Amino acid sequence: MFVVGSIYWNIAYGKLIGDVQQDEEGIQTMKNLSNHVAFILKCIKVES
Repeated sequence: MFVVGSIYWNIAYGKLIGDVQQDEEGIQTMKNLSNHVAFILKCIKVES
């Protein structure tokens, strides 16, 4: 089982609709997490 990590807590904050887009640190963390997930998926594909 793979557990993909990021650089910080995998969460972005917002109270109202659209607030999350203002959470720059949260957005960057999600981008980092998605890059890590893509890397793992590529590694699994190569091995399969």
